[in-house]
Amino acid sequence: MTRAVITGFGAVSAFGVGVPALLDGLAAGRSCIAPVRSFDASAFDTRVACEVAGGGIGRDWLRAHLGDLGLAESVLDEYERAGAWRDRKCMFALLAAVEAWRMAGCGKAEEEAGLVMALGLEQAFLDDFGPMFNGQAIDWAAGGHDGIRFRSDVDLGARLVGDVFGLHGQVVVNASACAAGGLAIAHAASLIERGAASILLCGGADSMVNPFGLGGMSRLGAPSPRNDSDACRPFDLRRDGLVIGEGGAMFVIESEQRAARRGARVLARVLGYGSTQDAYRVTAPRPDGAAAQRAMELALARARLAPAGIGYINAHGTGTPLNDVAEARAIAAVFGAAAVPVSSIKGAIGHLMAASGAIEAAACLLVFERNLLPGTANHRDPDPQCEVDVIKAPRAAKVDAVLSNSFGFGGQNVSLILGRPA
Repeated sequence: MTRAVITGFGAVSAFGVGVPALLDGLAAGRSCIAPVRSFDASAFDTRVACEVAGGGIGRDWLRAHLGDLGLAESVLDEYERAGAWRDRKCMFALLAAVEAWRMAGCGKAEEEAGLVMALGLEQAFLDDFGPMFNGQAIDWAAGGHDGIRFRSDVDLGARLVGDVFGLHGQVVVNASACAAGGLAIAHAASLIERGAASILLCGGADSMVNPFGLGGMSRLGAPSPRNDSDACRPFDLRRDGLVIGEGGAMFVIESEQRAARRGARVLARVLGYGSTQDAYRVTAPRPDGAAAQRAMELALARARLAPAGIGYINAHGTGTPLNDVAEARAIAAVFGAAAVPVSSIKGAIGHLMAASGAIEAAACLLVFERNLLPGTANHRDPDPQCEVDVIKAPRAAKVDAVLSNSFGFGGQNVSLILGRPA
């Protein structure tokens, strides 16, 4: 069987730009929850988030960061007209992709490479709505138009990344809500395994720290009603909602044989994956966790591992009352109550929505790179309904295989299993 391996990864999170910032922040057990800075959120019920620091990104940034991967002026002109520099998730995707590509030692010669990417579904440049906001509502008359000019192509970030790296292989854009990042990695691995591709860039990026994102999620009742630095408390008895984050993570995934031929350092092996559908409700998980349980079982079967072979679980762990109990039930059904260490990084960097599965897979590499299991920021009081071994502070451990869960609106579930390099 052809095995898919990870040879490079890049990350952008509220800890900062780059993999070292993410891994150092998780190793320190810090939380990035803070008042929103990028716009005036004083009129909103939710006023905290996990933001990526930094202002606008344009041509000067590209020249400074891309180096020998720089774009022709004509391409820069094209993406400037398309609005890519104003779409934060596009920039996060590009930053993470550049880091992953360079870490893997790839160059322009990798023309056969393809792209599998998860991107947020907001098809608008939301900053343009700012002058039209009146409290928490939009005054369309103030804009003098119907809003059509705000439209953005949902695949803009994918096209940008593909052009930067000269990728001539297939391009897939995954839009399966909060499971999208994990599904993008699973999809990429499946293409490698069946010989449909030999090297791929995959991952996801998203940014909903804007008036529409914050306001829309608040109307759904998903964010914590508290505006405190510990607003997101995964698996905690007092948890009451999520905190929105932003950023992204990208990976270079290739066949094990290809990586060996070019002498690439393998960071992790993609051992297995499984995906299921709740068929229950749009914004609530199945209370019994049965479909999530099945996703983990499918991933274990594909990896040819018994439950005892998993040394750590990176949970979806949103910090919402319903999700955490359902996920804990699913984990206990597969592994036994408190049989394997579990943590969620959403108390640290927030919920990255479409990119959450990607950034959490990146966090799993902390286990192999530093023999350290990420902790669960803000978790203090265990919930007796969540019968799992929740890691509070980062825990030293050497494990050979980790499992990462991602569950999305609409009941979409995916479980990934990554293995320590051979």
